[in-house]
Amino acid sequence: MPEPEVEVQRLALDEEIRVAIVGAGGYGRVALDVLLAGGLGDRVLGFYDDAHAAISDKVRGYPVLGDVEMLKSMLSVEPVHVVVAITDNTARLRVANSLRGLGGQFFTAVHPLAYVSGVATIEGGCVVAAGVAVHPDTAVGSHCFLGPGSVVDRDAEVGAGSWISAGAVVGSGARVGARAVLGPNSSVGRKATVEADAEVGALRHVAREGA
Repeated sequence: MPEPEVEVQRLALDEEIRVAIVGAGGYGRVALDVLLAGGLGDRVLGFYDDAHAAISDKVRGYPVLGDVEMLKSMLSVEPVHVVVAITDNTARLRVANSLRGLGGQFFTAVHPLAYVSGVATIEGGCVVAAGVAVHPDTAVGSHCFLGPGSVVDRDAEVGAGSWISAGAVVGSGARVGARAVLGPNSSVGRKATVEADAEVGALRHVAREGA
């Protein structure tokens, strides 16, 4: 499978930014909660979900506005920043790429109780939950989820579209491939590698080869 081609744009938080969340399920509610915690509730337009006809018309008071095609139509006439909050990694990147192709811009939601080093890089479209620690000289790719209490240690890399569950630890200098899943309280040892699309189960540890 080719690596995702997701373009990322650095954003200045100004009064023109409005945020739409794609996905009104569990991950969408987490993304909304992070945005609200950051004081961005007045920037949130609402949700877009392909299952909109079968779900509630509001989530915590924010409207479910239609499906992804409706969002694409809106992107053609006005700028909107998007958080793609779909749990499946491959589907999340696929939708993000389709929106990028129409000029969609991606917003990274960082909980105010997360710590992100000033010399770490987190690309667009990520959701960073409460209690996360991202240490110096790390690189987190676009459209990742960093769950509550997870850690990305110094010099580590996390590929685009990865899911780092609550309490998971990516050790110093480790490499996590695109679209990988680290289960709750799992860990990747110092300079160890998790291949793209791999899934590490809850409480499992991945050690460096030869260690």
